[in-house]
Amino acid sequence: MGTIKRSLAISSLFPKTLESWEDLEKTVRFLEGYSFTQLEFYHPPGHDRQIAKLFTEAGFSSILIGVIALKGAGFSLCTGDKEERSRAVSVLKSCMDRASEIGSHGVMLNSGFVPGYSPDPAAISIPTPEQLKAACDAYVHSIEEAAEYGEQRGYNITLLLEPGDSKVQSFQLLGPTDKVMETTERIKKQYQCYALIMDVAHLREEGEDVMSSLRRTLPYCDHIHFCNCVMDDPSRELYGDKHVDFDYPGACWNYGDFENMYRNIRNLYKDRDFTIALEITCRATDNEAWFADVASRCSWIFED
Repeated sequence: MGTIKRSLAISSLFPKTLESWEDLEKTVRFLEGYSFTQLEFYHPPGHDRQIAKLFTEAGFSSILIGVIALKGAGFSLCTGDKEERSRAVSVLKSCMDRASEIGSHGVMLNSGFVPGYSPDPAAISIPTPEQLKAACDAYVHSIEEAAEYGEQRGYNITLLLEPGDSKVQSFQLLGPTDKVMETTERIKKQYQCYALIMDVAHLREEGEDVMSSLRRTLPYCDHIHFCNCVMDDPSRELYGDKHVDFDYPGACWNYGDFENMYRNIRNLYKDRDFTIALEITCRATDNEAWFADVASRCSWIFED
C-alpha cells in the first residue's frame, strides 16, 4: 500500500482563517494535535513570510488556493476575451509568486466559466462545440503561460486544476471528465508541473459516477477532495456545492458512505501514494469543537 497524505482544506473547515491572521495562526497551532500533514489555504497578501514561518514550525506542507483569488477577481483562464484572460493569468502568476514565498508546493486553480455563462440564470446560453473548443484552447494557453513563468523563475510549484461543476452552480468549463482529460493530456505533453485535484462532490454535481471518473483521471491525479453536496431539491438553501457536513439531512452521502468510498479509493491507488483531503464548511459557533467531532467520526481517515 502506498503512503497516504492527509490534507485539510482549512479555508472551508476554518472559515475565519480567510481573513484573520490571528485565526490562521491559532488554527494551525490547534491542528498540530492531529495527524494531518498538509493544509490547503488562502489568506490575503500581507503575512506571507509569517505564514511560511508558521507552517515550517508546525511541520505542515501547503497548497495555496488560487481558486479563491481567481473567483474573487472574477476572471476566467478560459475566456476568449484576451484582456480578461491576460488579467486571469496575472492573478495566477501572482499566486505562484506568493506560493514560492510561503514555500507552498502547489497552487490550486479553476478553469473559469463555460462560454455563455451569465449570473442571471435566464440569460445563460448553451455553448456551441466551436465555442467549447475555443475555450479549451484558451485555457491551455493560459496554463502554458503560467508554466513558462514558473520555469523561468525556477519555481518548484505544481499547477493543480480542481474541476468544478459545469451546470449546477459554478458553471465551470472544466467540469466534465472528458474535457478535463483532453486538456490535461495536451498540457502534459509539454509541461510536467500540472496535475489534477478531483473533488467527489463536483463529480456528483456533474452526474458522473465517482469511482469511474477517478479511474479515468488516475494517471494525472493523486489528490482527492472528500466533499459533500445536496442535489435533491434546487430550492433548498444549501443546494449544490456548499460543502455540507457528511451527516447533513438530504446530502448525497453520509459518514458510512465516505468510509466505503475511502476504502475503494485506497484499493484504486494500491501501491501509489495519494492525498485525501477533507473539505467541509463549518457552520457551528465553536469551530474547534465542531472539527474535533468531525475528526472523531472520520477515524478511518487516520488508518495507514
